Amino acid sequence: MSRERLGNWLAWLTILGLACFLCGPWLLPSNSYYHRLIILLLWVPAFVHFLVLRKQYPPVPGTFVWLYLALSVWYWLVVALTLEGQDGLRELKLPFYIAFSLLGVVLCALHLKARFADFLLLCGLLGGLGAGWSWIDFYWIDGHHYGERVVSMGLWRVVIPAAQACGALVILTAMLGLAGRRTPWKLGAVLLALACYGLFLYFNQSRWVWLCLAMAFVGASVLSRNRTVYAMALVSIVLLAVVLWLKPTFLLSRGLSYRPELWWEGFNLLLSNWEHGLGFKEYWVQAATLKFSSRHPHNMFLDVGIRFGLLGLLLWAGLWLWAGWRAFRARQTALGSALVTLWLYSGLVVLTDGTAPWVKPAPIWFVTWLPIALALAIDLRARSAEQSPAP
Repeated sequence: MSRERLGNWLAWLTILGLACFLCGPWLLPSNSYYHRLIILLLWVPAFVHFLVLRKQYPPVPGTFVWLYLALSVWYWLVVALTLEGQDGLRELKLPFYIAFSLLGVVLCALHLKARFADFLLLCGLLGGLGAGWSWIDFYWIDGHHYGERVVSMGLWRVVIPAAQACGALVILTAMLGLAGRRTPWKLGAVLLALACYGLFLYFNQSRWVWLCLAMAFVGASVLSRNRTVYAMALVSIVLLAVVLWLKPTFLLSRGLSYRPELWWEGFNLLLSNWEHGLGFKEYWVQAATLKFSSRHPHNMFLDVGIRFGLLGLLLWAGLWLWAGWRAFRARQTALGSALVTLWLYSGLVVLTDGTAPWVKPAPIWFVTWLPIALALAIDLRARSAEQSPAP
């Protein structure tokens, strides 16, 4: 078998693996199956493809390389400094997992070229079916009361992370599915998927996710000046107004859920451990005004600082800003406009709930590593188009 034919097979396996990463959580019964499929279909084929055809890859942006390497080295150092027993050694492999995932997304983008946006849209449509069926499974099959907050029937069994990841898929589906002219049946499929997502998010009752979606669409409409994002900004504001009118308790009943107190105590904990953080040691956020302790400050940036110190937080912020700048540069394209919206949404949604992104594939990846991966894919696809055919 020639290298080119082997590379083609590996690329299609990687595409299947990325589809599993994006859609699998709605159906798979356990994280072990999810991770094994990602290893088998995404990480391994992408890495072997790179080894076989690495000369055909465009050069990776130097800024990204240095930021990711610096962040990974600092991560390893913090883990080594805070190590308690041999179990902590398992965490040293997480930067490799993330690098393989980034490589997989890049390979899919390079191989599919202009069809990459359609592939992401297809995954978004399948995710919409998963969201709709999860609603049916939760209320009609499992028999939960309608006042209970719906979660995925697959892996996303925690309320807020499920909503966060679902919001990311909403953005990809809306921004890619409503861009340009569509045949009536394609437009109908997009609207059906968005309706399923809307049903899931409404009954999930994660208010901050609703607000972040609206703010992201409004912010992206200012940055990208795209008719699709204008429409989604208007729709999201109207939907919020309807919810406030028909069911005001959904938006107003729980107040701020102790977030200001948690943030303040989390900030104090960050200042107490600013040198290199606590690593993966368990910690609790406690406040005199609270009757309970929290395992994290309900703010991803604070959690990154607490676990990896001030330098770790600055390096993560640098990588995040690089992704945002790359998205902004590509904002005139459909995928670039979608990425601008996703980047804004992701940066906002983790302000009230989220932990450090150094974990195995989980919902937090949809609002952390997925935007970074798409930014890298857009950059390398543009470089590939300028220099040589894609691998």
